Amino acid sequence: MQKIPHSASEPELLRLIAAGDQHAYRLIFERYWDAVYSTALLLTKSAALAEDIAQDVFTVLWEKRAGLGEVSRLEGFLFITARNLVYTRFRKLASSQEYRQYILHCFPDTAGAGADEKAELKELEQTILRTIQQLPPQQQKAFRLSRFQGMRHEEIATAMGVSRITIKSYIVQAIAALRKALANHPSEALILLWALSFLQ
Repeated sequence: MQKIPHSASEPELLRLIAAGDQHAYRLIFERYWDAVYSTALLLTKSAALAEDIAQDVFTVLWEKRAGLGEVSRLEGFLFITARNLVYTRFRKLASSQEYRQYILHCFPDTAGAGADEKAELKELEQTILRTIQQLPPQQQKAFRLSRFQGMRHEEIATAMGVSRITIKSYIVQAIAALRKALANHPSEALILLWALSFLQ
């Protein structure tokens, strides 16, 4: 097998990976690992979680290698994959208690916060829960199924007997209500990543 030079172009490497070339895959891994890891770290604020996400990104890359010939920008593909994996992880947090524990462990500024900062975080959580509880019943149900149970829009639409577009509308409106309620907490934007995540 002919050795692939490290200077090989991205389209050539993608073509080779699509054909199952593991050496080309390793070159892409080496070329983009730091960028993918940095993106995941920026989104999660957790080195351990960022490493897990980065590994998952490259697992997805290999599993979907057959379609890589259609990818025009690998960097964009990797970023979107990392972002979606992070958001999926957040959506699978089953309860506010689990989410609180995640925040305390993964966000250093919060974990080391004093009594005033922790009181502010508690107030923020209460604002989130109160806002969700005040949503119209259908919006609230759709939002909870999406963000608390990790269900996709298609699954929620089937469960609720409405269209996918209707579900997306419910969640957009719910997020708009949360943004309005949290307008006085701009510094806490990352804490709300689970609620304001990319809509599928």
